[in-house]
Amino acid sequence: MYPLPLSLLLFCQLALATASPSPARISSDFAMSLVPRNTLFYRQMKDLQTFDSALGGVRASSIMNSGIPDRPFAVEGNNFPNFATAAQRSCDEQFQGCQAMANSQGNGGRGKGKAKGRDSGGELTVTMCDQQKEKCNQAQQTAKVQDFQTGVASTNIGPDPLFPDFDLICEG
Repeated sequence: MYPLPLSLLLFCQLALATASPSPARISSDFAMSLVPRNTLFYRQMKDLQTFDSALGGVRASSIMNSGIPDRPFAVEGNNFPNFATAAQRSCDEQFQGCQAMANSQGNGGRGKGKAKGRDSGGELTVTMCDQQKEKCNQAQQTAKVQDFQTGVASTNIGPDPLFPDFDLICEG
């Protein structure tokens, strides 16, 4: 009987010791690493909100896991049975905040804003908030991940140039 090579024994021990789908830690000597730098792995989403536009600095509310099996989607303390209703509430919350911001600036009318609602001093109008709400709803309807069980493909693209002790991970 021939013993297994040390490198194979180490690999087997590492494979049996890790129960997580994430890759093994990468040593500082990348040539000796068991995991290639471009390894694809999956992680679960904590926040399902994907819409990132924020007129007047008002962001769409997070869509978090409530931990309640029959109402797993939570938005601002309210729980929902499915992603669609939670996403709708999230966009509605953003619209209400945006509308309040426009009204506080005296631009509550649904008319003529001079600028595009950015923080560059342009007028923010309720019409702009309406348009943002439509975009938010469209983004949520086409979101790639709409539950907390689906993994998100991520790729390790290598060390961060500013912080070489850390790797950059990109979601696909």
